[in-house]
Formats: sequence, C-alpha cells, structure tokens
Amino acid sequence: MKAKTSIPSKAKPERIRLPRKPHYISVSAQCDFFDLFKKVEKRFSTCFMLESLGEESFISRHSIIGFDPEKILWAEGKQLHIQERSGEVNTYLSDNPYYLLRDIVPQNILSRKYSGGLTGYIGYDAMNYFEPSLSLQTSEMFDAFKFGLYTDGLILDKMTGEIFYFYYQDNRMSLIESMLAEPAPANGPLVVTPTGESMSQAEHAQAVAKVKQDIVDGKIFQTEVGFKKWFTLAGDTINIYEQLRQVNPSPQMYYLKFSEQKVIGASPELLFRLRQGEMETFPLAGTTKRGATAAEDRELARVLLNDPKEIAEHNMIVDLHRNDIGRVAQFGTVKVRSLMDIKRFSHVQHISSEIVGIMAETEDMFSALASNFPAGTLTGAPKIEAMKIIDALEGDGRGPYGGAVGHFSFNGDCTFAIPIRTVFAKGEKAYVQTCGGNVFDSNAADEYEEIQRKFAGTKRVLDQFSPQAKAPLEGQK
Repeated sequence: MKAKTSIPSKAKPERIRLPRKPHYISVSAQCDFFDLFKKVEKRFSTCFMLESLGEESFISRHSIIGFDPEKILWAEGKQLHIQERSGEVNTYLSDNPYYLLRDIVPQNILSRKYSGGLTGYIGYDAMNYFEPSLSLQTSEMFDAFKFGLYTDGLILDKMTGEIFYFYYQDNRMSLIESMLAEPAPANGPLVVTPTGESMSQAEHAQAVAKVKQDIVDGKIFQTEVGFKKWFTLAGDTINIYEQLRQVNPSPQMYYLKFSEQKVIGASPELLFRLRQGEMETFPLAGTTKRGATAAEDRELARVLLNDPKEIAEHNMIVDLHRNDIGRVAQFGTVKVRSLMDIKRFSHVQHISSEIVGIMAETEDMFSALASNFPAGTLTGAPKIEAMKIIDALEGDGRGPYGGAVGHFSFNGDCTFAIPIRTVFAKGEKAYVQTCGGNVFDSNAADEYEEIQRKFAGTKRVLDQFSPQAKAPLEGQK
C-alpha cells in the first residue's frame, strides 16, 4: 500500500491498547519454519524472521516470524512517521522521536514468551538522539530507525519443534492455515555484482595512521574504523539469507524487510538483552581465523589470548560496556560474569566477555538500550570522541551497520543484535561494512587483513551469486 502524505503535528501519537495477555494457539509440529517464512516473504512487503543458529544457538530457544504489521514507524530528523495498514501516514514533531515510542508501546503485557512489539532496526546515526554533542552523518538508504508494530506472529520452540501463533484481538489464524497448505515457493534467480569499496587499502592505512596520531594526542585510547563494499542485487534476496544459514550460521540471524529496504544478516554479537529486569551484553573484541583442526583452533586461540594488543583492546571494551550498563543499573549489581572466553564461528574466533546488571526501577527498555548504544566494539573508547573520529574518517553514514537489529517487546523485555556480517539493501543498491579495532601499536596491514577475515563468511555467500559463478544457486527451494 502506497503511503499517503501528512502534515506534521505536535500532538502525541495514540497509545496501543491491548489485553493484558496474548492468546497462543498451537499450529504445527511438522512444519519447516524457514519454508513457512519463504511463503510469508513472497506474500508481504513488510515482514521479518529472527532466529539463532550455529554453536551458540542456545542463546535463543525461539525463532520468530512477523508479517504485515499493524503500523510501521520510522524517524527522520525530529519527525516520527507512523504508517497504518491503510497506507495513511501521520507525522509527529518531537525533540526526540526515539523516546516518543514510549507513548505508543505498552510494556506491561503478562508473558514470558515473545508477545509482539516493535521489530526492526536502529541506525548508527540514531546516536544523535542520545548524545546532543554528536551530529553523525545520516544514511541515504536507511532511516534513523524503523520498526514494524506487530500484534500477532509465529513462534517456533526449537526445543519441542512446536510452532505457535499468538494474537491479541485480530485473529488471522485462517491466513496462517492457508499459508501452511501452500507448497514452499522456489527461489527466484539472483545476481550479485560488486561495484567497489568506499575506501582503498591505501586510504585505510591513512585512516589507521590518523587514529594512531589521535591516540598520541590523547583524544582516544582505541577506535573502530572500517569501510563499505558496494554491490548491486538483481533478483530474489531470500537466496542470500538461505545461504547465510548454511555457510555462516550464527547466534543472531535476521531477515528484515520493509518493502525495498532489507537487512539480511548473520551476526555473532548480541548488543543488549533485557529479560525480567536483568540486562546482559556480550562484547566481542579480538579476532583470529579458524584452524583446520581442533588442535589448530586451540593454538590460534592461545596466541590470541596472549597477544598484549588484543588483550588491551578487549579490556578497554569491557570497561566501556560496564560503564554503559552501570548508567541504568541498580547500584552494586553490575558484574563481569565471564571474562575473555573464546567463541568460535564459521570463519573466525573472537575473544568474548559477558557483563550483566539489574535495571534500576527508574529505567525501562528504551532508556536501557539507549545507554548501551551503540556497542563499544563498533566505536571505541572513549565512545563519543571515537564516534566523532569515525564519522570524519569513514566518509558516509553507516546506516544500520553498528547500530541494532531486534525487538522491543510488549512485556518490557528487549533483545538486539549488532548488525555486522550483514547485507544492507535498498532496491538493487546494497553494501556490506566491516571495521577493525585500532590502538597505539596497531599495524595497518594487519588491521586490513582482520577486516577481510571478518568479511569472509558473507563474501563466500555473495560470491555464489556473482556473474562469474559457474553454478549460480538459482531456482533452489
């Protein structure tokens, strides 16, 4: 449905009114959940799938599908736009459109399972709403944030194999049954053509040199500078997600679709999770490749954990995350639950820690996420000064890269991943972005190689659909 224009209003948006509990209906225990999502994706211009795969798949017991949301909400400067299913758009003026979401979204629904809410992305430049001293570049392809408001959807319990449909008042079970009865659609063809990079290796080396000088000058201790690889996507983008699930299964997998805008990723890193008042964050900082054998994996991990540069970088990021959680936590509750573990993914190994805290009674999911946004692992320390340097060096807006993708739930919980190892697309124009942590003793060639390693899993998928690929995966189911 085409959006209808509106005149901005200073009035507050209407709050969503819901029963205190959702209804849950058992749908099936025999259905392939991804095949079901492919049916959803072919039918609806706005939809999503969130799931957790790979060795760390236990991070989420449930996979979620949402489609045809009740509303779509996005921010543009000091305006919050809300589009209804009819296509009508209402625009609200606000000094902070992000916190205007509180006036719309209930946080008191009684459910420990996923119970609907806002699902979408928050762009890196949304930090402009949280820190008045910043004026980050905006993205030409993506909004500051964009969410669908979902009051029904599908949940897969991976432990039991059961699929549930939940709803509040509008029961669309007949639509679910009709989709279940349909055959799984075949994927259409896809061609992915590389169109260049936003920074050459020489320009990246100059950026690293500039960061090292900023460290000498006392502006920062560490920062994360990277660049984009640009592509054109012609065809069916579900192919990308299907191959990511096989090639790079990760604890945070997502396919977000807002008509032409798509965020398709396999992220290893959880930005922030709030569950019944407990906050968690899991920074990854420090990278090495995977070995050919378990013994080689351990040897590479041993070298990584004994590298002074990597350890210094990781400790700085842990301190930054402790401070971020501490700003919205009850006094004395912030803990480093685990420090410098190794987490292994399909193409790389990372140093990982876990920081937790109990949310203060004066805070909620919106302020808690804002306090931890964006991740220190995608910015640096001190965070604000590092972001100013990144913004000057990278040349254009990051969009959702390094921001957040996930959901605010009606029960007051939220879960957001960091959009890395992700394809960001609008129409046929798309990019993947990666970055590396730079400290005083960084070597530009090593940092460039680390960026290439981080890109390897996504590159392996996209290369399958290049014009030169001998056997493009077209027409697969």
